[in-house]
Amino acid sequence: MRYSHKIFLCLGFVIAATSAAADKVTSAVEQVADPAPSFLVSMPIMDDDPANGIEHPVVEFVRFWGDVTGANIEIERYPFKRSIKQAATGQVDFHFPLIIDRDALNKSTTIRDLGFEYSTQRVMTINFILYTRLDTPVDLNKLSEYRLATFSGHGNLFPFPIEEDHAIESSLMKLSSGRIDGYIFAESGGDPTLLELGLTGIKRQLYKVYDVHAVLPRGGRGQKADQFITEAVSLLATKELPLSWQYHEYVDWQVGDDIIPRIVQK
Repeated sequence: MRYSHKIFLCLGFVIAATSAAADKVTSAVEQVADPAPSFLVSMPIMDDDPANGIEHPVVEFVRFWGDVTGANIEIERYPFKRSIKQAATGQVDFHFPLIIDRDALNKSTTIRDLGFEYSTQRVMTINFILYTRLDTPVDLNKLSEYRLATFSGHGNLFPFPIEEDHAIESSLMKLSSGRIDGYIFAESGGDPTLLELGLTGIKRQLYKVYDVHAVLPRGGRGQKADQFITEAVSLLATKELPLSWQYHEYVDWQVGDDIIPRIVQK
């Protein structure tokens, strides 16, 4: 009896030990099988200084997607057009941001025309401003008759001839000196630069509100990234975001006004 009792004690110990070991193995397998997703993102070179830890708010915004979803985000920076190509060819998981003219897409543009796919989920919207000289009125209905410029990589947004420039500062200075009749770009880039330059002879008005998406690889290879972006945007809607990450309705202010929107001053 004593011998049998010892056998059962040993057997119980073996079973318990085996069960505990099995639980550890199962846990380890689960950890290996379901790691945090990782995404390699290409973004354009902007007026920031990432080497010294100073990143553009748009870059910080994308990094925050990883915080709210638990995903690992690695960001590479390229000139704008190359950044899009990196995503379109599958060298990275996605590129951000991509500004889309929804009206133009609905009319004639196809994925084949674009050369890439874009996220199902709209991430945000953005206001594009037409900057002109106060002493030289520009007719919004006849923009093809004027000398216009925009930032590099955005010329395809407009249904009229427009030159592309690589610096907002130089474009606004060209406008001020009369070398061009107008400059069209996102207010988040143009407005702060306008104030910094102190150009009091410039008028601003809303040109159009665009959708902002992410660029995905061609051929349906971006499904995982697409699902991640949809999840991130859904979670962002539940968070209190910094001022620079929020969408702002267009405000018709001009240089010299007593009250300038706080977001521009920042």
